[in-house]
Amino acid sequence: MRPGTKLAALVVALRHPQGAISLQLMLATGWQPHSVRGAISGLLRKRLGLNVVLTRNAAGERVYRIG
Repeated sequence: MRPGTKLAALVVALRHPQGAISLQLMLATGWQPHSVRGAISGLLRKRLGLNVVLTRNAAGERVYRIG
């Protein structure tokens, strides 16, 4: 993965210990929600083999992180 790309920004956000909500990922990449979810599913999980964990926070928002 090349540094400075949108995919690299996505991985950096997901590596935070508390993870990142969908809105944070959208702002980091400039993508729509379906594009963020597609990148997590297709590129990160399937192609790169990263273990992306989905949980919910107290407000009910989806929190993604690499676990």
